[in-house]
Amino acid sequence: MPLVLHRRKDTRAGSVGFTLMELMIVIFMTAVLASLLLPALSTAKERSLRAVCKGNEHQILVALHNYADDNADAFPSAADNKGYYHSIRLSDQTYSNLLDELSGNSNILYCPNIVFGGNSNSVARHDAYGYVIGYSYLANAIQPASKGSGYWVAPTKATDSSTNELIADANYWTTSASSFPALMKVAPHGAMGPAMAHSSSFTVGLSGANSAAVGAIGGNIGSLDWSVRWRSITQMGTYTASSESDGYGNW
Repeated sequence: MPLVLHRRKDTRAGSVGFTLMELMIVIFMTAVLASLLLPALSTAKERSLRAVCKGNEHQILVALHNYADDNADAFPSAADNKGYYHSIRLSDQTYSNLLDELSGNSNILYCPNIVFGGNSNSVARHDAYGYVIGYSYLANAIQPASKGSGYWVAPTKATDSSTNELIADANYWTTSASSFPALMKVAPHGAMGPAMAHSSSFTVGLSGANSAAVGAIGGNIGSLDWSVRWRSITQMGTYTASSESDGYGNW
């Protein structure tokens, strides 16, 4: 005759699983941990992107020196297609010359934190004036006729002082709604990434007078001696970055 075992009622069964209060505590703790981890992850990502920018600038320095070697030590023109200068825009010819030296890799001319687009963004990658790039090109810079505040002497040849800056992260802003390309501010490297507005790092509508005001904490600077160094925004000067005195930058 088969043996049948009878279990008494398990009084613990009713306590198996989470109560509503315990579930709420778990959700709350998960949210707290996420809020603590996300800034750390964002900061780590930003530091890795700064390293990419540093590598890009070094390759641009090599390209500039290679170009100078073939052109009587002179660097490419900084004027756009219509003869104006803004540090973040190159003429079609200069852009093409640099691409030739970079084996056609246009990504090197763009910091990964520079984002085009957005319905309120008036900045096109290419227009009748030339190409907007992801860095400030400082060699051969065309300065305003009058030597006002922010005037500086740009390097023009590879034989100039080795302390001269040739390329920099684009901490750049304009001072007039009628200037190129709009009343905007660019801050590629904040504590946790670039300043953004309307899905673009060419920010229009953000309050503040300059790149630092929208979160810039520094940038990489490439010099004539082939070095690329990080400078905090407080270590940088503020300079005219336009022949029309409507654009400024930090480097």
